[in-house]
Amino acid sequence: MPASGELPPRDVLVVSDRYPPDVAGGAELSLHLVLREPRLRDRVLVVTFDKALAAPARRSLDGVEILALPAPAAWPLHRLSQARVDRLKRLPFRLKWPFFWAEAAAGGVRAPGAALGPLAVRFSGEDPPGGLRMDHVTARESAAAGELRALVRRLRPRLVHADNARAILLAAVALEGSRVPLLALVRDHRFTSARFDQTFEDAPADDWRGRVAALAAERALRFRQEMLRRAARVAATSRHLAASLEGLLAADRLVRLPLIPIASPAEAPGPRPADGRFRMLLVGALTPNKGQAHLLEAWPEIAARVPGAEIDVAGDGPSRPRLAEIAAAARGRIRLHGRLAPEALADLYAACDVVVLPTLWDEPFGRVPLEAGGFARPVVAYAAGGLAETVRDGETGRLVRRGDRAGFIAALAELAAAPELRARMGAAGRRQALDHAPDRQASRLEALWQEMMGSD
Repeated sequence: MPASGELPPRDVLVVSDRYPPDVAGGAELSLHLVLREPRLRDRVLVVTFDKALAAPARRSLDGVEILALPAPAAWPLHRLSQARVDRLKRLPFRLKWPFFWAEAAAGGVRAPGAALGPLAVRFSGEDPPGGLRMDHVTARESAAAGELRALVRRLRPRLVHADNARAILLAAVALEGSRVPLLALVRDHRFTSARFDQTFEDAPADDWRGRVAALAAERALRFRQEMLRRAARVAATSRHLAASLEGLLAADRLVRLPLIPIASPAEAPGPRPADGRFRMLLVGALTPNKGQAHLLEAWPEIAARVPGAEIDVAGDGPSRPRLAEIAAAARGRIRLHGRLAPEALADLYAACDVVVLPTLWDEPFGRVPLEAGGFARPVVAYAAGGLAETVRDGETGRLVRRGDRAGFIAALAELAAAPELRARMGAAGRRQALDHAPDRQASRLEALWQEMMGSD
């Protein structure tokens, strides 16, 4: 751990389990776009966790000071860093597996009530669907929480801002016994859903493995909720998320802070020239929850109802093989681009007529509609979770009842036939996106920090 004299004095310690440039996720990008604003970047030190590190490392990105700590390995090896586990895996089998088994068995001795059943599942060689959730063990026992606790004691920040679920757990454990206030920024459903994939479905319990996994998931959820209650303030990024947390927290500790900054182009591109095509864009992780396969399986109907229909898909994930099958049958009118750099994604936004979001789950917020608005493009989406807030039906796009694929295709056909309506909706989306400009978001976050620190 670097000595405190080697680290810059900062008012706010921002904890994020991941951080750019190592990741390109929406939550981490949102955080960095705000923290790099001049009014904030000299006040913060970002603490993050890197799976490749065996020792702490200093970094800087766009003027933001970053301290990267070794990321803990997954349970039951969570007391070790992931880098150390990776090194051990390269040893001969007869040397590494006795060590791994001994470390796992020690975990069972330390917390027999919580760990023995899950260890039996793990040693059976077959985890149940959804895996094992062990946050109630890993957050308390990992070296990361201890390193974070030592850092708080050395630097004495006036506030700790923990961004998203894993960071909130580590920060809450690290601040036990401390008088430093904690701001917990909640961006997803992990404080109300027992399942790691946040589908609100119970883990299968048709055999003993499933029953053990379900019990562990419930214990982990109760632990996450207990840690969240330790925060002095909890900020939710959408009304949808805030409503889901109301039963857990006192009203005066819960605030809505839509910390989703959008770096829109200085000038919105004009409408795409009329050429007989109607180009649609899907953006996001390719998963069943996001609904890309659900929509594109109706490609014959889309092609029949929407003249000149073409679809570009930006993103990657487990649904890609199925989407590739559908794209092959579409003969070039559906194109899969994979995960794109920001510049390439911007080109696709500018080249489309409408952005489509057939999301089937309760989207916590919905960043993509704001990105689309920055390029003055309307959005068609299911009214799922936070998307009902970032898509204003009839103003910035069309909202369709979740799962109503026929209604979704009808909305696409309507916009395909109405370029003036698309332009009007795109202009409204542009105004909405500009309200989420990084400097405005930084001002709102700073105001909350100042309120919690009790200074002017």
